[in-house]
Amino acid sequence: MKLSRRNWLARSLFYGTPFAGFGYGSVIEKRWLDVTRTTVPLHPRHAALAGLKIAVMGDFHHDDFGDNRLIRRAVEAINEEGVDLVFLVGDYISEDPNAIVPLCEELRELRPRLGTIGVMGNHDRWHHDSILTTSLNEAGVRILINESQEFPDFSIVGMDSHWGGASNLPVALRNLPEDKPILLGWHEPDTFDLHDDPRIALQMSGHTHGGQICAPFYGPILLPKYGRKYPYGLYRRGPASLFVTRGIGTLTIPARFLCAPEVAILTFEG
Repeated sequence: MKLSRRNWLARSLFYGTPFAGFGYGSVIEKRWLDVTRTTVPLHPRHAALAGLKIAVMGDFHHDDFGDNRLIRRAVEAINEEGVDLVFLVGDYISEDPNAIVPLCEELRELRPRLGTIGVMGNHDRWHHDSILTTSLNEAGVRILINESQEFPDFSIVGMDSHWGGASNLPVALRNLPEDKPILLGWHEPDTFDLHDDPRIALQMSGHTHGGQICAPFYGPILLPKYGRKYPYGLYRRGPASLFVTRGIGTLTIPARFLCAPEVAILTFEG
């Protein structure tokens, strides 16, 4: 008999032992892939983004219990969605830069209409090696570090990690048109409080893993520095939005609980 995810969770809670919960989190939920769909409302000044469809994925930590099959399924799911852009929000590795190679073997199969953009996470910067950017570029991922890329109707800005790097938003925004909305990628979500430029329509972040291990009726048990105020989901402040993905990999503990790996599909609606 094939058990649903809900049945597995019910059995773990029923037996009530840490072993049962860890077994579910490491064997079942860690390999479960959620494709979540979120509509992002637009302020009138950002109307040029209406209809744009973006896939957001990050926090692979591919040397920390990475799963090539899970990444392959995620890539296939994104391609089936027919997105315009893919945005990768960092932490491709935990410590070993060489883990980027098998990860990029899967990422190179992404097929968005306009391209794949990525930023660096704190772990990528703490253990930086040229193999990271080289492998990602060869896989078709444009890495932006305090840089921008312009498209006909909008601009994309990618920030360096606030924790592990040297983020500089004024430099990244320099010389961008005043009349184009900006999509901002910044690994750490609490940086949402560090800007108020009215051109910024959406910030995309990761870093928190959504908590990775969550408690019923409580939520995330432990959140990282610069990821405690905005742990997961869509947030609004004036004309700007923030979306925080719970990521796809695991760090330190090879398990997820009430916080499955995620591919997030965002669609702008005016």
